[in-house]
Amino acid sequence: MYCARVSEAATAAFGGTFSDVPVPGGAIRVETLGHGWPVLLLHGWTLDRRVWIPQALALADRYRIVALDRRGNGGSSAPPDMTRETDDILALADQLNLGRFAVVGMSQGARVAMRFAIDHPERVSALIVQGAPLSDLPGEAEDEPPVARMAALAGARKIAEMRELWRDHPLMQVSGDAAKWLDPIAADYAGRDLGARAALDVTQADCARISAPILAITGANEPASRHRVARALERIAGAERLDIPGCGHLCNLERPDIYNAALAAFIAAHDGSNSGTVR
Repeated sequence: MYCARVSEAATAAFGGTFSDVPVPGGAIRVETLGHGWPVLLLHGWTLDRRVWIPQALALADRYRIVALDRRGNGGSSAPPDMTRETDDILALADQLNLGRFAVVGMSQGARVAMRFAIDHPERVSALIVQGAPLSDLPGEAEDEPPVARMAALAGARKIAEMRELWRDHPLMQVSGDAAKWLDPIAADYAGRDLGARAALDVTQADCARISAPILAITGANEPASRHRVARALERIAGAERLDIPGCGHLCNLERPDIYNAALAAFIAAHDGSNSGTVR
């Protein structure tokens, strides 16, 4: 396998180095920036690596930031299949010679991050999950993504309506100027994964097998189910918890100052690097 460089002009997110890593069915687009202990960033459903711009720009002076577009999203050509995503991570980690690294997962990306930590404990120095879901701690119906309605709209080629429906959902609400980061991503979501949503189950019993230190981050205003998951991770796996006030599900965009400081400190505490001062 090889790591093919791609045009920076076509893929600019936070000014890093871009490549396409071959995986079954296509390629995963990955962007790296900075030097130091590697930190892999996994975005949530319907998003792409641009959702990590506030983290990449703040932390690249002390960490090697590695952000990818998950299957079916952004610039990745690999077809959506959550069951293949842990293999994708392993492939790009080997291609980029990451060795051991910290893994940060947001929402659906947190599910992938937890599964990777369970299956490959030797590669994970620290696990940070944001608004994580668990298969056996489901949320209320009104809090869950309206996947069926979105799929119907996409099937009818009503893409603008599909995007509007999702952008209005509680999980996608942000305060302050966070919309400047979120709106362009939401406007690009094409719904490629709506017809092929392979399940990736992660349960409380699975989480008991995670050996890496865990930080579970929630926004104070996000759905109660995500707070139940954070408490479960604390009870089952000894996770540290951070609940960021005044924020919803996308607290990394709403309060990047608090989020970035916590991220830097937790990663440094478990890899021996100096966290320094967050910009």
